[in-house]
Amino acid sequence: MLLSVFLYNYAASQNALINILTHNNGITKKDETIFLEVTVTNTDAVSPIGVYKIRPQINVPSGIISIADSGHVLPPGWAIIKNNGSAILLSNGTAILDPSSEHTILIAIRGVKMGGASTIIGQLSFSDGKAPGTGIGFLPGDDQSDNSSTTTIKVVK
Repeated sequence: MLLSVFLYNYAASQNALINILTHNNGITKKDETIFLEVTVTNTDAVSPIGVYKIRPQINVPSGIISIADSGHVLPPGWAIIKNNGSAILLSNGTAILDPSSEHTILIAIRGVKMGGASTIIGQLSFSDGKAPGTGIGFLPGDDQSDNSSTTTIKVVK
């Protein structure tokens, strides 16, 4: 009985959060590539977040910027599941997020047309822990209020 209570508390306390930030103060030039910094944090001090559990999705204003096909900087074990130029879906793949740790991902974005400032949205969803990380899942005890983040981008001459 005591073991089952311990295991429930251990598993039920997981929380992940996302924060996004556009480099260069959120300003880029047409045909210039800059990075969007995506930070995913395991806020739990005890429980790691296992493989194929975390799926950040980033949506950009496709009228003024696009997500590059290459040039991204991912931590070891992370993978791109889908990139259609206006949205990119990632998975922590074989990377475990240790307790109280964060992983930083750099997404290459390119100015397409002058405009903005426009909003970029980052949203966390969760998978079932099975490769390739596309199944639907959840984190027990996750605080949904920190599963989204926004930043802005402006494209100039």
